[in-house]
This record gives sequence, structure tokens and C-alpha cells, in this order.
Amino acid sequence: MNKAYILLASVAAFALNAPAFAADESMKTETKIEKDSKGNYDEKDKTVTKDASGKTVDEKKVDVDVNAKGETDKTVKTKHVHSKGLLHKDDKVTTKDTEKTKDGQVTATHEKKVDGKTVESTTETAPKQ
Repeated sequence: MNKAYILLASVAAFALNAPAFAADESMKTETKIEKDSKGNYDEKDKTVTKDASGKTVDEKKVDVDVNAKGETDKTVKTKHVHSKGLLHKDDKVTTKDTEKTKDGQVTATHEKKVDGKTVESTTETAPKQ
């Protein structure tokens, strides 16, 4: 009976100290924005997070170009990569959204890929409002 209590006390003591053995967690964010007098705009955001489940990298790139007629070409790209370790496959999700305005028409496209395979792809054209 005493062995059972000693074992139970040992397991409880180890369980209560488990957070002391947790992996280090960190997060780093970078943002870069460029804009000119014509209305062109570039933005790049990157966030790297490390925790017990692995490393996650989130990236977002926004590019807006404006021509002399005021027509716009906007592209937003995102990438999410979760690395679980050396022997595990990374999870990767990328998206690309574009919106082009030309001659009074707006064309929007959306594409989403998961691990390199396209899972969503749409294109819509409508008059500019």
C-alpha cells in the first residue's frame, strides 16, 4: 500500500512541475510599407511563432498599382506554413486574391492552395460601382 502512495506522490509531483519543462515560446513580427505619390502601395508582413507544436510562419504581401487613368491592379498574397519538426511534413496554405479595374469593369480572382493542391479557384467580373 505504501508503494502505491509513493508512486502516486511521485507522479503528482512530476505533473505539477511539467510546465517548467515546456518548450520556449517566441514570436517575431516584421512589417514593411512603401507608398508613392501616384497611389502605388506595397506592404509586406511576416510573423514567425515558435512553440511546443513547432514553428509557424505567416506572410502577407499587398501590392496596389494605379495607372494614369485611375485604373487599379490590387494583389494580396498570403502564405501560412506550420513546421512540426524534422520528420514531419509541413502544412502549407497559400492564397492569392486579385482585383483589377479596367475600362469600367472589375475582375476579381481568388485562389487557395493547400500543400500545393488548388482547393478553391474563382473569377468574377462586374461593372465598377
